[in-house]
Amino acid sequence: AAESDAVAITDLCNQLGYPSTPEDVARRLHQIRQFEHNALFVAEVDGRVAGWIHVIAFSLPEMDLHTEIGGLVVDEAHRSLGLGRLLVARAEAWAREHDCSEIRVRCNVIRTRAHNFYERIGYENIKSQHTFRKQL
Repeated sequence: AAESDAVAITDLCNQLGYPSTPEDVARRLHQIRQFEHNALFVAEVDGRVAGWIHVIAFSLPEMDLHTEIGGLVVDEAHRSLGLGRLLVARAEAWAREHDCSEIRVRCNVIRTRAHNFYERIGYENIKSQHTFRKQL
């Protein structure tokens, strides 16, 4: 993803249910670029951004180096055309390039279409969990 993609990425963030402004996204893109264990890839159709995927590689005391998909969205007008599958394949390649042992994704319980997508491309549901947050 390039800085010039910020407006298109903003639209996709909003479609995903995360209200954002182009300024928010530009700032976040800059932050993502600051860490080598992060990457944001876009898929284009006719020269326009039609989807993105964000990946993060990290180690934990209880797990080897692995990758997590931080977010994936394909524009509503381009869904079910294979772009999501291509983006995930790129994320998996990036994970291999970074010697990660596996790739994981967390998916909101209400996103049943996404659950079906991940299962179709070989991902297995390994657990359910709650997410807690504290504003700082």
